[in-house]
Amino acid sequence: MNPSLLRNRTFVYMMIGEAIQGAGLWTSIIANLQFMQSHVPSDLGKSLILMCGLFLGVLISPQAGVWADRYDKKKILLLSGLFRCLAPLTMFAALHYESVAIMLLSVVIMQLAATVYMPTVQAALPSVVAASELLKANSVNFNVMTLARIGGTAVAGILVSVMNLYTVYALSLVFYMILVVLITQLKIPSAATASSGNVRNKEKIRFTELFPLIRQEPSILIALLNSGVITLFLGGFNLLVLKFSEIQNKPELMGWIYSLEGTSILVAGLFAKRLIGKRNLVTSSTLFMVLFAIAFAGMSFSESSYAVLGSFVIFGCAVAFFFPMISTLFQIKVPGDVQGRFFSFRGMLDRVMFQVALLATGACLDWLGISPYLVSLAVLTLLSGFLTLLIAKRKAVDVRQPRSGEALEG
Repeated sequence: MNPSLLRNRTFVYMMIGEAIQGAGLWTSIIANLQFMQSHVPSDLGKSLILMCGLFLGVLISPQAGVWADRYDKKKILLLSGLFRCLAPLTMFAALHYESVAIMLLSVVIMQLAATVYMPTVQAALPSVVAASELLKANSVNFNVMTLARIGGTAVAGILVSVMNLYTVYALSLVFYMILVVLITQLKIPSAATASSGNVRNKEKIRFTELFPLIRQEPSILIALLNSGVITLFLGGFNLLVLKFSEIQNKPELMGWIYSLEGTSILVAGLFAKRLIGKRNLVTSSTLFMVLFAIAFAGMSFSESSYAVLGSFVIFGCAVAFFFPMISTLFQIKVPGDVQGRFFSFRGMLDRVMFQVALLATGACLDWLGISPYLVSLAVLTLLSGFLTLLIAKRKAVDVRQPRSGEALEG
């Protein structure tokens, strides 16, 4: 991390908070699965319970974006942090009464808190760090979320095997309370400093106001399209990992895939800002679609451990560059007064795409088989990259991270 980012106390606290909420979310998922293992015999029932929280998250995303744009972001983060503390408290009741219905309420609380918290953090970053540090900040943020995912699942797996669930949820409550304390220490500048901004805050703002902006800005459309294609793979990630393990009859392969993919993200993320520098974020992110396509094509050799593991390393390296770049692009091109709604909209798209991708991956694995599916996905990724690169060249789209001292466009 850059010394300037380390000296930024608000940014450091935000990243610690991201680690806590990310690890807590994954820990809760593992603990909830453990609870459902005893009380919900049907796999379909388990998936439907988990989907309920995601579905309600999609419904509340537009309003969450309006809140993030209209009200003080620190207060939004604080309220969502306090609301999140209700999830483990609810699980105490679920454990006591052995009630799946109460557990479902806990799942909904977790997802609703995340739906409000995550886009608010994304919208707050441009006002917390210098414009010239946005790409580095987004890389750090992405690495923190990756570490939270890896660490959260690993630690939760150990905890549920050596502790009872009451203790696991009690520990998660302690960490969520620490998160609330950290949020109280944040200093997030208000976007509404001019009198016109203050008038705007009093007006009724609508979620739909961001759609004309998206249509008019080709760089945003390009990034949304390419990230949507990659989400098709990410949504079915766990199903594919399980399938690779079954084909090769190696249960340990799942652990190797998760470990190597996560490690490659972390290592490549260290070089993201240095290698991208002041290059065009649109064409650079588009060219990484070729690397994704190579990774998917390599995975089609599903019977070879070396091909599969090597392809996941390539995929992890591409992810480490691609997602921080498009997050930086969005923060540069989307005006500050609609960023809350935009990142809520993006979160809503991701949730919908994840569900579509999960169903599509399952269907394609049954109807096509894993190798034809991955080859088809590689071709689709390559076509998306080629098409969006042509659009970017034709419209002369050029988005670069501002140099030190320069301000964002919005």
